[in-house]
Formats: sequence, C-alpha cells, structure tokens
Amino acid sequence: MNQAFLVVKIVELAKVGGALPAEEAISRIAALIGGLDANSTTYARDMEALLQIGATVWSLNSGPDGAYDPTWLPPRLRLRKNP
Repeated sequence: MNQAFLVVKIVELAKVGGALPAEEAISRIAALIGGLDANSTTYARDMEALLQIGATVWSLNSGPDGAYDPTWLPPRLRLRKNP
C-alpha cells in the first residue's frame, strides 16, 4: 500500500476518534511484536520499528517526566493491591 495514503488514513482515523488509549496501543504493539516470526529476514527490523513506535506512544502518554521515571507504569499494567 502507498505510504502517503496510509499516513492520511491514520490522521483521518485519529480525527474521528478512532485512536486507542495509550495503554491499549502499547499492549497491541507488544502483541504484534510477540507475533513476529523470529525466523523472518525482517524480524530484527520489524521488532526495532515496533519498539520505537511503542516508546513514542509511551513518551507521549506519560508526560515530560513519565518516560524517565523507572517506577512509572500505565494504570492498566499496575498490579492491583487486594484490600
């Protein structure tokens, strides 16, 4: 598919409210990475690209200091304490 067309589709989807919450986007990226074929000739390149996208989503979601705070986790990934 044409890359310019895909960029336009991404922007259009975001404008109509089709974006995922950041935590879900990160989970989906992790699932995509987990589903990559480790024997593929593009495995390393694809994994690196997806990790960079995940890091970007994390940074945008966590604010100016969140990405650098080693204790910060998205709420969905935090362990729930039993009352």
